Amino acid sequence: MADIDSINHTAICVHDLPRAVRFYCDVLGATPHQRTNFSTEDALAGVAVFESVILEDYLLALGVAPGFMPMPADGKLRGAHGFRQGFAVSKARFGEVIDRLTSFNVPFEGPVDHPEQGPFGQSVYFRDPSGNFLELLWRRDENPNAPKRRYITVE
Repeated sequence: MADIDSINHTAICVHDLPRAVRFYCDVLGATPHQRTNFSTEDALAGVAVFESVILEDYLLALGVAPGFMPMPADGKLRGAHGFRQGFAVSKARFGEVIDRLTSFNVPFEGPVDHPEQGPFGQSVYFRDPSGNFLELLWRRDENPNAPKRRYITVE
C-alpha cells in the first residue's frame, strides 16, 4: 500500500456556484484558484462544473450539484444531522472568525468548548448558502511554526 502524504482537497456540492464562491471568499477569506469545465456547453451537457478556492493552505473544490440536492435537516448544527467540513484557525484569530461571521449575518452556533484533554479548543458551527455544515475551530495542539503549503494558480 502506498503511504499517503496528506489530504489534497475536499469537494463540496453547491446549488449556486457564484454565490458559493463569494461566500467562501468574502466570509471565510478564501482566494479564487481555478475553474474547470466552466463553459455553457459543459453545464448543459451535465458535465461537472467546478471552481476551486484556497483556504489558507487547503484546496476546496466547489461543484455544482448534478441534480436535486436536498437541504440538510433543521436542528442543532453540531449534532449528528450530517457530515461537516472542519477548518482550523489559530487561537489568536478565532475571535476574528466570529466577528466576520457576525458582520456577514451568518447564523452560527458557539463558541462551543471542547474537553480540555482533547486536541480541539473551541468551535463554531454554521452552514454555507447551500446548507452544507461547516465548523471552524482552534486546536490546543496547534504548531505556529509549522510550514504552510502554498498553491500556485494556473490560468
